[in-house]
Amino acid sequence: MTDSELYIERRKFKRTDKKISVSYKVVSIPNEIDDIKRQASRKVTESANISIGGIQLLDEMELVPDQILRLEFTVEGRKEPVITFAEVRWVAKDSNIKRYRIGIEFLVLKDEDKKMIEDVVG
Repeated sequence: MTDSELYIERRKFKRTDKKISVSYKVVSIPNEIDDIKRQASRKVTESANISIGGIQLLDEMELVPDQILRLEFTVEGRKEPVITFAEVRWVAKDSNIKRYRIGIEFLVLKDEDKKMIEDVVG
């Protein structure tokens, strides 16, 4: 069994590759003053994939596991954005795209947001 097969088997939810514009704001960060200043404003980036359990972001800035984010994104075909809180679970530098891949776990989702994501994933 390859490493990628092991990784896929650990996933709780089906996911789909989907580029979505996502804005986020860090609401819980380490105590370093520089990080606080850098994180003060909302950031806009894009996703690599999404599931009802979470979303993978692609960003130039390295986030830290356990940080809490306020996410906002809109999926095509829907007028109202999904607004939720999520936790950074893992971060990996992808030298091919010169960005960080950031695994984000949703902490809470409204029922209608969960249904919408299920529809996107298929």
